[in-house]
Amino acid sequence: MLIRKGLWTAKGSVVFEGSSLGVPTEVDLEIVEDQDGITLTGNIEGAGKGDVSIRIGADEVGTYVVDARIGNLALDGIAKLESEPNVCLLWNVGQTQSATVSLFVVDTGIGCRGFFREAGKTVTWEILFRPTQQVVSGDNVVSMMRRR
Repeated sequence: MLIRKGLWTAKGSVVFEGSSLGVPTEVDLEIVEDQDGITLTGNIEGAGKGDVSIRIGADEVGTYVVDARIGNLALDGIAKLESEPNVCLLWNVGQTQSATVSLFVVDTGIGCRGFFREAGKTVTWEILFRPTQQVVSGDNVVSMMRRR
């Protein structure tokens, strides 16, 4: 599974149908693991605004159950997270909204591409997630790594 606990930041763009330019978007997430699964919480700014709350838990057949609340969207679905690319299919209760999400490793983090469809219109996005580096301080601490 590519999703790991910790703090993550992301930047990318969202392209609305009929537009040739993407609208910038930024995401801050905290990922927490427990016995029953993973919870992602945070917020999104830019092309979409609002809180993010996603719960991922394993089911009895080897896939994952997903409960996603992103801004004013409430989507549920299934995911395959054991091998790359990680793929997720989501839909709302009335099945008038649907989304696909894929996650894959890139050299600087985790790439996320997807589609959202509602009322015959499609929105696409490309976002790069990077772990937020924790700042370590102390009088006798020397870091040999670049800070972000």
